[in-house]
Amino acid sequence: MKKNITISVILFLIFFVNNKFFANTPEQIFCPDNITISCCQDYNNLEITGDPADNNPQFNYFTKVDSLFIDACRIGYVKRIWTGHNLLGQYSCTQIITMERNDEFTGNIQWPPDWAGQCGDEIPFTEPQYDIGFCDQIAHTFKDDTFRFTPNACVKILRNWRVIDWCIYQPNSGSQNGIWEHTQTLMITDQKAPQIAECKDRTIKAMNFNCSANFTLHKEAEDQNCGLNSPLKWVFELDINNDWQIDTTGTIDAQQADLELINIPTGTHKIKWKVFDGCANVSTCMETIKVVDGKAPTPICYLSTTQNLVSGDDSLVFPAKNFIKDAYDNCTSKEDLIFSYSSDPKDSVKTFTCWDLGFQFFRIFAIDEAGNSDFAYVLTRVMSNEPCSNYPLIQGTVTDLTGHPLQNMNIGLLGNGRTYIVDKTNSNGKFSFIYRESDIPVSLTLVNGNNSTPKINVEDLKKLVNYLLGKEDFNEYEKFAADLNNDGRISMNDIIMLKNILTGKQ
Repeated sequence: MKKNITISVILFLIFFVNNKFFANTPEQIFCPDNITISCCQDYNNLEITGDPADNNPQFNYFTKVDSLFIDACRIGYVKRIWTGHNLLGQYSCTQIITMERNDEFTGNIQWPPDWAGQCGDEIPFTEPQYDIGFCDQIAHTFKDDTFRFTPNACVKILRNWRVIDWCIYQPNSGSQNGIWEHTQTLMITDQKAPQIAECKDRTIKAMNFNCSANFTLHKEAEDQNCGLNSPLKWVFELDINNDWQIDTTGTIDAQQADLELINIPTGTHKIKWKVFDGCANVSTCMETIKVVDGKAPTPICYLSTTQNLVSGDDSLVFPAKNFIKDAYDNCTSKEDLIFSYSSDPKDSVKTFTCWDLGFQFFRIFAIDEAGNSDFAYVLTRVMSNEPCSNYPLIQGTVTDLTGHPLQNMNIGLLGNGRTYIVDKTNSNGKFSFIYRESDIPVSLTLVNGNNSTPKINVEDLKKLVNYLLGKEDFNEYEKFAADLNNDGRISMNDIIMLKNILTGKQ
């Protein structure tokens, strides 16, 4: 009986020990319970989500792998796989941690304050202030609406702020939930008007054929501009003839104003300038513009004239206007032009006597009502029907190099850029004419058409070439004749000119 009891006790102990051993064998692992937490809580905090070590003492240590299925707003779930490790192996289980929003952003925002300042002050830039939680995706933007010439300021900026929590706002839903807006007012004032650089009276010359002037008025002004990058605004009022009647008005939007005026008549005119800046400040300038005749008349004289004294003791009164073939001016009519022998309008008449016999050069002036003048040259010959006892006589003889007289040679007076034929040589080669010296320098010359030209031939060309080669010498007469272009020296240019004469090219 005692033996049986001993065996039973041993079997019980074996069975108890075996059951206890198998109960602690890691055939499975018990994960922490699935849990729902706030999106603002830390899912890595095991004190919140649970630790498998509390229910699984048979494992030496644990590892976890998280798969995140949460968005930027931390809404969704975390799939966590726990693995227990000991000498017999490793076993795993899955825990689901759900994250929900239960603490939304309520729009507690400190908005930037309104501001008012002077032109030149730095406009402050202050952004909205707010606290961002774990579950918030908040951003802010702004847009400026700028208004000029407002009643209380030169510039008024409405800065429209918008704060959006993208974890609350749902685009395309039609709802504005999650959006907060505020308008910040920025006021800029300026009391300094732009300064016009120059305001002065001026005189303009009328050069148009209709006695008017075309010109451009240029105006500049200095302005601090208030950082607006906006041009000045110019307003002008033009009073033609200064009769207190505004004839033309207009505006120019530019930092510098250029006003082109066309066909402005002669007379005194007024122009009033106003310049506005971007802050409605204005400066004014009044200018007087005098348009005067600035174009000289154009006289057209007869090329040459002949005046006759009735007798040797007589005199001839000859007005300067008698030399005028035509004349015109842009402002003064031909009937009102004054013609004179000088720029003095009173010097309009000359008296010719025997002392004035012969050829004379005159400058005939045309003077308009504004005093502008211009002149033209005229050659006149004063003759007498009866002999005069005293007169200046110019006479001479034209011969060739051998001394033979040349007949029918045109004798000319070269003056004021023109050549006038005044006589021809007779059969003895002689010429004579009466000339009255004037302030215009003149010289004698032979005029084209003389019958001596055909006597030039190839021999003359050879002679000229030999002279330039040093094979032949010229006397003074030959040197004078060889200078064909009258430049004071004998050169290849004279040879070229002589060739052209011989070939008919000149």
